[in-house]
Amino acid sequence: SVPALAGLPPEGAAPGQARPGRGPAPSRARASSRARLRVPDPRARAHMRGEGGPKDGVGEQWTFTERELAHAQEVARSRALQALQGAAAEVGERRAGPREPPKPVGLAEGLQLALFYAQKVPELCDLCDAPPDVRWTALTFYKRFFAVRSPMEFDPLPLMFACVHLACKAEEVHEITLDRLLEAADFGADKSLKSRVVHSELPLLEGLGFGLLVEPKPRAALQMLAGELRARCAQEPAKHHPTVVELPDEGWREALARAEGLAVELAARTDAVLLWPASIAIAAALGAALDAGAGARCAGGPPTPGAPFPESAGEAHGAGGALAPSRAVLGLLWDGVEAEAQQAVVRGMFEGAARCAARLALDQPVAEDAVRETARSARRCHRALERLKEAAAESSEVQRKERKRKWNETKGAAQRQVPTPLLRDLMDLNRKMQTSAGCAALGSDGPQDPVSSPPERAVAYD
Repeated sequence: SVPALAGLPPEGAAPGQARPGRGPAPSRARASSRARLRVPDPRARAHMRGEGGPKDGVGEQWTFTERELAHAQEVARSRALQALQGAAAEVGERRAGPREPPKPVGLAEGLQLALFYAQKVPELCDLCDAPPDVRWTALTFYKRFFAVRSPMEFDPLPLMFACVHLACKAEEVHEITLDRLLEAADFGADKSLKSRVVHSELPLLEGLGFGLLVEPKPRAALQMLAGELRARCAQEPAKHHPTVVELPDEGWREALARAEGLAVELAARTDAVLLWPASIAIAAALGAALDAGAGARCAGGPPTPGAPFPESAGEAHGAGGALAPSRAVLGLLWDGVEAEAQQAVVRGMFEGAARCAARLALDQPVAEDAVRETARSARRCHRALERLKEAAAESSEVQRKERKRKWNETKGAAQRQVPTPLLRDLMDLNRKMQTSAGCAALGSDGPQDPVSSPPERAVAYD
């Protein structure tokens, strides 16, 4: 069965009973100076150049078009199918008989299984009291990995733990160890899962292309956007929705909390972090949260599915009448863009992210029952691939032992002075050197030639 990570006590525990391994929430006064909200130049985006996203986890651009993302996922599934066929052939050779590979998981079913565990990532972070930056980074790692890898080849459950653990390392949250993470999710006694999580870290890094920097983070970016929007509301209150202009500090805090939760939902339940830059998705979440809080009914209305967005910066800033909060947020993004073509690109990305946020209320999360059978099929594929890896490891170990045996034999032969060919050559060389040295010594100590010897001088005695 698929392990559920609900934020509830274990079965049989009394309501309010503490979960084993959960300590007090760590106090993290983390500096967010690195986090900057930056709208990428549309000319620099891979999907605007007609190029795809990262191929096999290589590259810095993790933004796909929908077609590129579907192609990357199909390539990942094809690679997993080839690995399964290779595993079946390897087993057939060892057992001297044909063996059918396990039934593969369909592309749609595999994506649904990966989505189910993506929904559990924020829940797992809440269980171990991880900071918001860790939650966002872990979600980004998970989404990027399964954009170029198949859940038929890699089990999403240990990968989910590996993403959170790696995010803690990347964000320097050292107090959340792997043991604490597993204990918070009631897997502390599962030694096999811990081993699988540890062995999943290297494939995770390879799938990410070893790129661990995830910016911007939602909380810092939302605070920057809200500060700029409040400043504009104070300067030109007539151009903005009165509910936003009169929103108190407490109302802004609630709106930012809603926007942050919506951004996390976008990352977990959709492909928003793969289809648009993070700054666009975060800004769209803020606009949707402000529209929902203000109940905007002006200048085009809130961003509902099918609603048009302004065509230019002048229209977004409101030539007349009050401006819906989402349009005001779009105006903030347009400030760093001058050319109309670039404004159109930013508008299209913002509109797509806003519609995706609006559909979250209509789409239901993936339930455990919907992926139960898919999880069983995927697990059979994982076991087949694990057997192949174990066979490769055993073969490597046999080769290592054989090399060690040969080395020990050679070393022992040298110690016993057994005349191996190499040792025989060395002994002959030493014998010749000793003979030459002896001859040279005899030549220097032999009798002197009387002819060549100088005559002795006579000594006169008085």
